[in-house]
Amino acid sequence: MQDSIEQFLDQVARRGSWVGGGSVAAFSAALAAALLEKLVHDPRAVRRLGAARRDCLRLRAQDATAFARVIQTTRRKDRRAFRTALQAATEVPCRVFEHAQRVQAACRAAQRAVKPRFQSDLRCAMAVAMAAGESARTLVHTNLAWLGDPAYTKRLRRRLQAAGPHALNRRR
Repeated sequence: MQDSIEQFLDQVARRGSWVGGGSVAAFSAALAAALLEKLVHDPRAVRRLGAARRDCLRLRAQDATAFARVIQTTRRKDRRAFRTALQAATEVPCRVFEHAQRVQAACRAAQRAVKPRFQSDLRCAMAVAMAAGESARTLVHTNLAWLGDPAYTKRLRRRLQAAGPHALNRRR
């Protein structure tokens, strides 16, 4: 059973909780997809947005577990297991980023079809999707720096770039 929004927020706020940025980014992408889902009329777009929303909710749940595994491997000082765990944990925000980029593209595509009185919801969906994407991108880059694997970094950066035109313009 999924936890309530209030329980999720309590987990995010609790010191020592592994529920953090990745889960928040995934939840934000799911929110953006859900808001846009009700505004669009194209059945294919609605299905794609619903699938993105559901996947982001799964990713929200996976993020803390994946990151906890990373921390466990650092405590055991097992470098090989650490690399494997961190790559798995990096997959979560990478997928969130890809979904956030798709939601942003869907927002742009829907601009002309959404009635003027609902444009504020459309802009809200875009803003939340942008925040989710930026959060996820930042987490990916942080994990890549921690990992220190140039070949893996190159592959993931290509993947991010393929997901959206603005993916690498704001590297930190």
